[in-house]
Amino acid sequence: MVDDFKQNRLDFGDAHSAAEQGLRVVTAEFKGVEPFSWGLFGGFDRMRVLTFSASAPMIVRMLDRHSFDFFECVFGYEGGLRRVADIVAFQQFLVNQVRDCALQLEDERQRVIFERIQAGKARFYVVKDNIAHAKLYLLEAGSGERRRVIVGSANLSERAFGGKQPETLVVFDNDAQAWAHYAREYDAVKETASDRIDMPLNLREAEIAFTDTPVMQDPGPTVFQAPPAEELTVPQVVHTVEELAVPIDQVVSPQVTRENGRYVVTPSVKAEIKKMRWQKGQLQSDEAKSTNLTIHQGSRHVSLSGVHVPLETDKEGLRRSCKAIVEYFNNYEQGFVGDVPRLQRDYFTFMSWLYISPFICDLRTRAVVGGGNIFHYPLFAIIYGKANCGKTSLVDTLIASMFGHPSTVQKDSFTRRTLRGLQQNYKRFPVVFDDITRRRFTDHGLDIVKDENLPPVKEHPCFVISMNAEPQSFQDEVVKRCLMVYTNTSIPTHKHSLADRLHASVEEIRNRLTTDLYRQYLGAVMDRLDSTPEPRDILQMSSAVICSILDEHAGGQLPDWCQPVSWNQYADRRYERPARRLAALLAPENYRKKVAEGEQGWTLQADTVVVWEKADAFGRTSIKGEIPDFLYDDTASVGDTFVLWREQTEEFLGRTIVRSGIRWPWTR
Repeated sequence: MVDDFKQNRLDFGDAHSAAEQGLRVVTAEFKGVEPFSWGLFGGFDRMRVLTFSASAPMIVRMLDRHSFDFFECVFGYEGGLRRVADIVAFQQFLVNQVRDCALQLEDERQRVIFERIQAGKARFYVVKDNIAHAKLYLLEAGSGERRRVIVGSANLSERAFGGKQPETLVVFDNDAQAWAHYAREYDAVKETASDRIDMPLNLREAEIAFTDTPVMQDPGPTVFQAPPAEELTVPQVVHTVEELAVPIDQVVSPQVTRENGRYVVTPSVKAEIKKMRWQKGQLQSDEAKSTNLTIHQGSRHVSLSGVHVPLETDKEGLRRSCKAIVEYFNNYEQGFVGDVPRLQRDYFTFMSWLYISPFICDLRTRAVVGGGNIFHYPLFAIIYGKANCGKTSLVDTLIASMFGHPSTVQKDSFTRRTLRGLQQNYKRFPVVFDDITRRRFTDHGLDIVKDENLPPVKEHPCFVISMNAEPQSFQDEVVKRCLMVYTNTSIPTHKHSLADRLHASVEEIRNRLTTDLYRQYLGAVMDRLDSTPEPRDILQMSSAVICSILDEHAGGQLPDWCQPVSWNQYADRRYERPARRLAALLAPENYRKKVAEGEQGWTLQADTVVVWEKADAFGRTSIKGEIPDFLYDDTASVGDTFVLWREQTEEFLGRTIVRSGIRWPWTR
């Protein structure tokens, strides 16, 4: 049987015929096995790589670790490329990933790698089809005196080569037949299914736009055959590429023609798309280019959408911004009705969280590794309350103080799929959603809020969600995972002139803001994180830095709201609203009231409190989900009835639970 198989071995000719052979079987002989070491790649001058996974960090590490005279890599793609926009988005993603990973290195190592890329000693290709599934490494020394072929299951990725998953590599040393076969296979993919990436001349300047990708820069026609739907997969970087492809698709798809089931992008269409970029300057910034933030704490390198952000500040801009922030918070005293000091304090707590939010991805990772409490590093902040309480204005103003302009994601994008894509694509830039309904949050947001697994990317953002108040509070599983800010302080709706005056004041304040305050903050926080890499109280650290900067540069005595706030101070207040609802339910007049009467009621049984409810006007049946889990005995709770531990409930409410006819409230 073996002889029959050998007689029918596939005979590859040129690259095009090799690419069409499909599944191949190579016969080999087992000689031994040994643990992986990086010495496998040592002692060679040239290296060519075909990898199925987009593994830019490992490519940069390989260039930094080994001094190859020539390095070449063809990147494949884990997902199915269904549209022309997917190809463009993947190429854009990969070019910027290589660039961003190189920027993490020290300046001298950056320079060496960038110079090698510009000199053509390091070349990169990306697929424009779906056939690059192999993992192949070709290494040469001298003029071919020594050759090594490495094949197997391991992509050139940190996970595969870091021992985090079982992988196997097969090595052929100085095997002429193996070299000829696999070199042909490599050339087949490179020549028929890929485009070369030409890196920008100055990789430190900015990320490339989608119009600068190889597909769009190719002067010839591009023809693309979409695969059958059943061949598509959705692993790690697919979410990122899909999210990138959404705005690109809006620009590209109307210009693409379809001929015999294939998509054709003609040279004239490419020229028209690139011309649209210049005619509509907002196209790139508002539609086709996502906002993202990268911070490399060790090198103090910060980049916003690929543009380097210096941490040095302008003294006048810093002074002006500090005064503007203080004035903004003091504005709440000019007509808001309710507990204004509480509103200012809560909004300052939110500011303290928002400013430090780009570092939370690192802090959560350290907490997971070190067994810390990740609930002290919430990825989500929810601001909810009455209309006209300044939620939207607050978030827009603070984001503008951080990055120079407000940034809000359309609320129609608040879906499970898009949230995952944003989580991987925005890096550290806060993702803001305004006016999200409770239904949409429940249907699409709960899963990602409750997901304690770390995202598959090192840098990922925090989320800000603003919502109008509703009669029911949030479930305890949401409250303990999010920074919750609730307010019922607002501008009276009938005072239109007051609202107009405050709006004009806010616009004037926002126009005076620069990013100097936040850049000063970034440097100060990174200094503190150097000395305390795993702070247990991020609110205390962040608020103390903000207060220190404002105290030095705003001029005058700081107002009462501008004082450091601790995590415990925040945590002690986040259950106030459910505590008020529970206290009202356990009032003496509700003792032993029956559900049949359409009312709430309760009774005492030994060391427990038995509570029952009927559905309210909104169809909700219980407040049990809102109160802390430790208060109730879930084993004894059935339907509309649930059982609370009396001692814990009394401690939570700060009073003794008493029956009707006894003086109430009675504080112990």
